[in-house]
Amino acid sequence: MHPEAGDPAPDAEVFALDGTPTLLSSLWTEGPLALVFLRHYG
Repeated sequence: MHPEAGDPAPDAEVFALDGTPTLLSSLWTEGPLALVFLRHYG
């Protein structure tokens, strides 16, 4: 089953640029969150 546009994202732990682990739920408490995945080439 795939999420549909507008579905809430599951809570997950991600890492900030400085390596600090952060829960996604702590990032969207103040408003919408755009999560972008970039593939590293090199």
